[in-house]
Order: sequence, then C-alpha cells, then structure tokens
Amino acid sequence: MRSALPDGDEAGQKVTHRFLPHTADIKVAFETDTLEALFVEATEVMRGLLAGTSPVELREERLLELECPDIAELFLAYLKELVYQFAAHGFLVARVEIDRVDQTTLRARAFGEALDPERHEHQPEVKAVTRHHLVVEQRDRLWFAEVVFDV
Repeated sequence: MRSALPDGDEAGQKVTHRFLPHTADIKVAFETDTLEALFVEATEVMRGLLAGTSPVELREERLLELECPDIAELFLAYLKELVYQFAAHGFLVARVEIDRVDQTTLRARAFGEALDPERHEHQPEVKAVTRHHLVVEQRDRLWFAEVVFDV
C-alpha cells in the first residue's frame, strides 16, 4: 500500500508507507523525504488503524512536546502518545502540525476529535507500539522507519 501527503502539502515530497507481513501484529514501513513528513505520515497510519476510513474532524487541538535521547526513541514515544490519547481520552488524532522536530525533540499540535461510535468504524484495538524490530534512520537523503503495532 502506498500513500502520499494530501494535496496542499509541499509539492514533490516523497512519502510512502506499506504494511509488511508479520505474525499476529501489524508492521509498517515508512519512507519519506523529511523527518517532519515521517511524523505526519505516521499520524495518518495511526488514524487509519484506530478509525479505519471514517472521517475524523478537527474539533480539538492538543499540544505534544516530547524529548528523547535519539530519533528512534522519539518516533516510538510519539506513536505511544497517539495510542495513549486514544486509550485514555478517546481522542482520535486526524492531523498533526509540526512546529519543531529534530533527532531528539518534537513540538507539535495534534488536531482531532473524540471517538464517536456512531460515526467512526470499529477497529481492532491497538494495544501498543513496540520496540521489536524498530528502525528509524536516514538512508542517503530519505528517512526510513519500520515499526510494529501490537493489536
């Protein structure tokens, strides 16, 4: 499966993700031109895992600030934060605007809404984002990541 940033984002930006075969979990590989695009694409994948193809409205904004020792831990912490927002608050993140991201810090604004069982598709529960086979690295000029979601 391939996905691109929707129209209106920076033109010509390379962004893809694909689901990879994995035993009982969901493994996703990402390839993007920029570190920012990696987090944007991961947000879209997480939205799909939590709400399927249901539209998620931009009714609320939440500030996300993370600091970690390296980029892999930062990416993992970000995905875990999205799972936490959903599990603890029923909040579905539909879009993220990155204010600042580098190898160790992220400051972003997440937009979305509370889960509405009448409008959002029921999906298998995402129990966790795992360190198992976690990869986040820059290869040549592209950012590459692989992550496993425990469902």
